[in-house]
Amino acid sequence: MYKAAFKVWRLLSVTFILALAFPFSGFAYERTPQKPAVVLAAFGTTEAEALGSILNVLGRVKAAFPAYDVHLSFSSNIIREIWHARAGDAAFRRANPQVPAEIYDIKNPLATLALIQEQGARDILVQSLHITNGTEYRDQKAVVEQLAAITAFQESKRPFPYLAYGDSALGDGSSARLERAAEALGSLIKLAESDGSALVLMGHGNDHYDVQAYRDFGAAMAKKYRYPVFIGQVEGEPGFEAVLAALQEAKVSKVLLSPFMLVAGDHARNDMAGGEADSWASRLQAAGFSVKSNLEGLGAINAWADIYVARLQTLDADMRKAAR
Repeated sequence: MYKAAFKVWRLLSVTFILALAFPFSGFAYERTPQKPAVVLAAFGTTEAEALGSILNVLGRVKAAFPAYDVHLSFSSNIIREIWHARAGDAAFRRANPQVPAEIYDIKNPLATLALIQEQGARDILVQSLHITNGTEYRDQKAVVEQLAAITAFQESKRPFPYLAYGDSALGDGSSARLERAAEALGSLIKLAESDGSALVLMGHGNDHYDVQAYRDFGAAMAKKYRYPVFIGQVEGEPGFEAVLAALQEAKVSKVLLSPFMLVAGDHARNDMAGGEADSWASRLQAAGFSVKSNLEGLGAINAWADIYVARLQTLDADMRKAAR
């Protein structure tokens, strides 16, 4: 019991240290009654061209939740550091006018929560922008749930009156979740059908444990569209070799590669579609396939972005029930 209490205390301490340590740009620091807030938690991307997918999700969430303050956060330390360095790069900023100013000062989800709380305790919904409930998702969820569990002697002094975390696009892998996600990718099926290509989706995956959701989603896509759809991961299984074997068994000759990721960032542009010999595109071409690549992240597809909107609508409904 003592260890658990100490862990929560340590998390709270770190949160408020971050609130004091980070610059306050982008936040209004009046301690007046505040709107509830949404924090979108993405891994992030360093590719300016790929940001549009994330910004599309951000825009659709803002449109669906006008009564909320909506904030974007990136969990990757390396990605945030690159954007912070670019803040002082005048040439980069001139060359990329489409990048919003807030991206150059992007925070991680924990720091974003602390900065919101500094304005005054209020209800906050944190929405994962991950594809599956993988390691990154689980780490973020653990932090949010421990912060949400913090109590105070005076209930009014709780730092987070209501704090909840929305699960990933595929979530628990239930048939309803998989069917909704498959339906959202109808535009990719049409794109593949337009020239008779099999659709190959490349996800990120992880090396820590098997993510059955990838296999299940591939099966859900094939069932819904009765069309050759294959899915693999950069890390973990099923990997490239499994995809190649499945394509050969299906006796297809043309392939459309598309990222099964929120953004078409570094992995999509290099590991999937890059010109190097070890990219998926190059290896498939070497195996005799005709290959095209679609460099559009899932977040750019409105129907996929709306999956996260639906997750937030569920969190909002749960919050309102709790307040009764």
